[in-house]
Amino acid sequence: YLWVLPADQLAQYASPASAVAEQIFGPMGGKFVTVGILISVFGALNGYLLTGPRITYTLGAAKTLPAALGKLSANGSPVNATLAMAVLSCVYALSGQFNLLTDLSIFAVWVFYTLTFIGVIKLRKDQPNLHRPYKVPLYPIIPIVAILSGAFVVLNQLLLSGMENTMISLGGVVITLIGLPVYNYMNKKNGNSNSAKKAA
Repeated sequence: YLWVLPADQLAQYASPASAVAEQIFGPMGGKFVTVGILISVFGALNGYLLTGPRITYTLGAAKTLPAALGKLSANGSPVNATLAMAVLSCVYALSGQFNLLTDLSIFAVWVFYTLTFIGVIKLRKDQPNLHRPYKVPLYPIIPIVAILSGAFVVLNQLLLSGMENTMISLGGVVITLIGLPVYNYMNKKNGNSNSAKKAA
């Protein structure tokens, strides 16, 4: 990008990729890249729409979130979880700070990616005889590379990218931690109801 356009010019564009493509390939190049970006956005949105509510649904079914979120519709779709996520997304979108929202979520996502890579090694150690229909190739090299890469992204964003990025990263941590009181409350509530059933 910097080879095609100086940094001060790139900073003026909302879509630097389109601007660079337009410089290289003309107006059609910019439009082509814009269409590619839109396809990528809608593809990611489709993936998150299919997977995101399933997480909320699973937490509802496990009663670590309100049980209504763990209900399926007649055709097996997690409608309540999808609606809850849609409402929450609309509330976030009202801020109008879409770059900020992306930055907040991406940091938290990378934290959990890294924890997932650690989990691969921990499960292999704690439950060596567990049936594994899929095994990580080149184990343990790939998980270790993934952990180091994830830790680099997280620590770089948290400590080395300037005060603004550090504050955004901490904001992502705070938003993620807001879920803990809800989780603890639901666990306590379920513990009390289980005790009452046993007493009855």
